Amino acid sequence: MPSNEELNQGFDLGDWTVLPAKGLLRRGDEEIRPEPKVMAVLLSLAERDGNVVTKEELIDEVWDGRAMGDEPVLRCVSLLRGHFNDKKPFKYVDTLQRRGYRLLQRVRLHAEEAAPTTSAAGVAGPGPRAWKSVAAVIAAGFLAILVYMVWPTDRGDVQSIAVLPLDNSSTDPADSYLVSGFKAELIQTLHNIPDLEVKNSRVNYTDLEPSQIANLLDVDSVLLGSVQRVGDTLKIHYEVAHGADGVTILTDDITGHVGDIFALQERLALQLRNELVGESTQQLIKSRPADSAAYDSYMRGVYALEHRGDPGNLEAAIELFQYSIRLDREYGPAYLSLATAYALLPDYRRAPVEEMNRLAIETVEQGVAMDPEIEAAAGAVYGFVYHKQKRWIESEAAYLRAIGAAVVDSNAFNWYSRMLSSVGRLDDALLPPLDALEIDPSSAILNSRVAIVYTWLGNGRKAREYFGRANELDASGSTYIFAYAFQLIRDGQFEQARNLTTTGVKMFGAPTDWIEPAFAAFADPALRPEALLAVNEAAASGYLTPQLEFVLRGVLGDVGGALRVAELLELPGEAFEMELLFIPEMRDVRADPAFMGLLERLGITDYWEYAGCTWDGNTASCG
Repeated sequence: MPSNEELNQGFDLGDWTVLPAKGLLRRGDEEIRPEPKVMAVLLSLAERDGNVVTKEELIDEVWDGRAMGDEPVLRCVSLLRGHFNDKKPFKYVDTLQRRGYRLLQRVRLHAEEAAPTTSAAGVAGPGPRAWKSVAAVIAAGFLAILVYMVWPTDRGDVQSIAVLPLDNSSTDPADSYLVSGFKAELIQTLHNIPDLEVKNSRVNYTDLEPSQIANLLDVDSVLLGSVQRVGDTLKIHYEVAHGADGVTILTDDITGHVGDIFALQERLALQLRNELVGESTQQLIKSRPADSAAYDSYMRGVYALEHRGDPGNLEAAIELFQYSIRLDREYGPAYLSLATAYALLPDYRRAPVEEMNRLAIETVEQGVAMDPEIEAAAGAVYGFVYHKQKRWIESEAAYLRAIGAAVVDSNAFNWYSRMLSSVGRLDDALLPPLDALEIDPSSAILNSRVAIVYTWLGNGRKAREYFGRANELDASGSTYIFAYAFQLIRDGQFEQARNLTTTGVKMFGAPTDWIEPAFAAFADPALRPEALLAVNEAAASGYLTPQLEFVLRGVLGDVGGALRVAELLELPGEAFEMELLFIPEMRDVRADPAFMGLLERLGITDYWEYAGCTWDGNTASCG
């Protein structure tokens, strides 16, 4: 039977070519990117090459033996059959009642066809895109350290580099915030080397060699390392591997006391810079707190904010940023991150919108007064709040200032995209996240954002491509789930879309009785009256979010009902994503005479006049 290593080099199965390293199924010009668990199930089946795999074995191998029912296995097998277009009588994946599953096609390894001296095929990466002038990205939060240096230009053949997540080699998972902080310092230092292309990877790619990772991320070198804390001692290891052959070209360790974290970060940054480009005179302008306790609290807060989807983390982040500010009132980054947390509270905790907007703006104004260096990066907070207040002209100006700052957060690009689509500029909304992906290619948020915009634009091929990437990165959230389901409905994959919608609705703890009649009506418009009755009952019971109710009523032909839900957008905040007003399925809503009145009350027509936009009834084109 084939080994996992042989399978990862690629194999053929019936009419399909399977490329696990790329996460890809290919048949002629058709390409499909299965979810990671679906590909893992396929590999488990392929390892047996026609022999039976039990459900228990699949759970052990794919889900690490975690206790669960049969549903995840059944779902993955169903998705796999859907990718192969495998219908009864099955030609690819067979079910043996009470026993398990097996492949009906023989596995033909690519490794057997290659010459003995041929190495495993590299992983194809995304094609290059034009870069915007962005000097640095700190994925975990806003500006932490500003570094201005005079660099020599000779650095050999290192023209581009991907920074992988550093491993936490400590015994305590609570030290993960330290690891995140060191990675942020490395990224910022590298970004300030002229003409060096830096990509921030959020994925370790533990199953790939450095050369494969470099090929996947379209760079010529890869930086990886680890941070280990033993008592009060920190040890940082790093190495840089050449992308062409995977050979390590730089490696070293730095050790010091945890209380000297500033000095350790600076030593690491300078040593890596010197090894890449040689020594030079330099000036470091540090936006750092006065003592290590303030910085430690800030880094803990950044880590909690980055993981804000976990219970209690957003509240913990706020407390940590507040404590950092109490210890050092002149530390600007803590104000920026605290303002961001306040601005996000209405979305994550249903906090009062107007109060949180006020706190966010007051906080960022205090921060700029204390630390003027953060003024440009603060545009992301202003832009986000102004968006919620429908102050579109001011929102766009703030976002443009933020994405042009010396140091930016990739979320600024994501939020700017949402602002553009909220005023009907769907074509333009695609550009910011695509640009941000050039420097943060493994961001689940950015990949999902691109997938969503392509969905609203009606570009199914590109939407499927980026949904595949986002799924591999474990993208989540109700907006992502429902947009993905929307695309699946367009593709006629109603069963998958229904399952995904059910998952999304259960996230809110809401009943799912309306889903079956709604999906029946999607497939057969004659069933719309029954579906609308189910929607009316769910809405009357308070079980539908405005987002779902607006989309359902619009798609099911209840234009008046959809417009009544859309009037909620006139209230403070954003009752649902305003970009939904402009998706193809809402043409009948946009054709209603009341629609333009709504846009006037939302300030969108004033924005169009200011920006020189023309409206064709579906899209705003701005010159």
